[in-house]
Amino acid sequence: AAPPPTISDVIHSVDHGIAALGLWPSAEMAAAGNLVDWCVTSECFDAAFRVAASEIKLGGMTAPDVVIGDFSVLRFLLSVVVAGVVTNVAMRIADTIARLLFTHFDAAKCSLPSVLPWPDPPGNSAPFDVPVPEASAEQLGKFLAFRGVALPATEAARREAAAREAVSYMAELFDRKHNEWCYRHYALKEKGLCFPYRAPFMNAWDFYGETSAHLRPVGNGQVIFALHHTVEGLLLPLLYFSSGDASFFYLALYADMGVEAYDILALLWRRATGADHTLTRHHPSVDAVLVPHHLFAICYELIGLMAGPLLSKTFMLHVVASAHLSGVFILAAIVLHQTPAQAWPRFLYGFQGAVLAAIYACRVVWWAPIAAASLRLAYTGFLPPLLTPHGVASEPRLLSPCFAAMLLLIAFYTYFNADQIVYNRKLLRKAGERLRLATKKERPSYSC
Repeated sequence: AAPPPTISDVIHSVDHGIAALGLWPSAEMAAAGNLVDWCVTSECFDAAFRVAASEIKLGGMTAPDVVIGDFSVLRFLLSVVVAGVVTNVAMRIADTIARLLFTHFDAAKCSLPSVLPWPDPPGNSAPFDVPVPEASAEQLGKFLAFRGVALPATEAARREAAAREAVSYMAELFDRKHNEWCYRHYALKEKGLCFPYRAPFMNAWDFYGETSAHLRPVGNGQVIFALHHTVEGLLLPLLYFSSGDASFFYLALYADMGVEAYDILALLWRRATGADHTLTRHHPSVDAVLVPHHLFAICYELIGLMAGPLLSKTFMLHVVASAHLSGVFILAAIVLHQTPAQAWPRFLYGFQGAVLAAIYACRVVWWAPIAAASLRLAYTGFLPPLLTPHGVASEPRLLSPCFAAMLLLIAFYTYFNADQIVYNRKLLRKAGERLRLATKKERPSYSC
């Protein structure tokens, strides 16, 4: 019988498996001198992690800079400033566009609650049950008094005032439920909570008007973040692969680091002052998941740039593209569940299934070899281990700062991915419930 494989045999198999996926050259490619875009010259070794003084020309001015490998401290700081300005301008533009397109109030489509206060237990919220046009004068008066609104003089004015208050009341109820769930799930780590899902909108294309002032920026932030993911994680890598122009590579990494770093600073500012200028605008308890995500992105790309020409740009963009492709789906799902897509249960269920498929494909199946390759690279001094037998020396260091940092970053990102799987499985279940209810209503009833 063959002896059981040793740890070295297993690691050797992993190395060849990663090479088969194209993340680094195979032994055969290395023997033939085909290293793809991995650089193993003495100049590349010297440039990796080398600290040097430099300068950057800004218009007619020259500013001092510090460069570590290919990482420029000044470019990074500028990217954070640009990200902050663009983020806040984009949030204002998104809010203006949404107000123009998706605030079409119609009192005749609104409903009032028949019970005050309206029962809103955890889980799915129930729609109000008294259409405004059918509400009695007594119901209008009671609801307006409950909301602390003086009774208008005319019946038409009373119905419109009641309809507007009903919209606000429903938004407040879901806002309160959503915030409570976030706090109990992320801060208190409670298990088995009923996932909050708002009632269908009274007027589908007034969905922005029916969303609370707190949750509107959350949706806007997800849209902007999704656009950022599309440009930085997909468009710029494609431009680099098609043109070979390294400026697209550096723009992609600095743009991503700038946005993630700005959001962390904004999170800290919110905790200190209460003023929320974050891009994500989530409940503060969600910081426990967002901060590890942001730190992974910043530090992973930071290490990649500091390694300079020693590290393959193709490998780095594999990491960037896989994370951001699934990220676009994740962010779009958060938005779609708060839009008229609620009224399209079959579409929403199919889309949420595609979201989960993208997460599993990019953040489980594809992430596993990327994580293994990243640890191997940190262990061998940022060189593919299969290059070692072909004249390229590397010194494995399990306890090196780079290996420890990489292990921590991978743990951060894996934790974030696990949370996204749990969250999006709940959204899929909610979409499935809506689809089953809609299908049940569509079925014809037969009598004997």
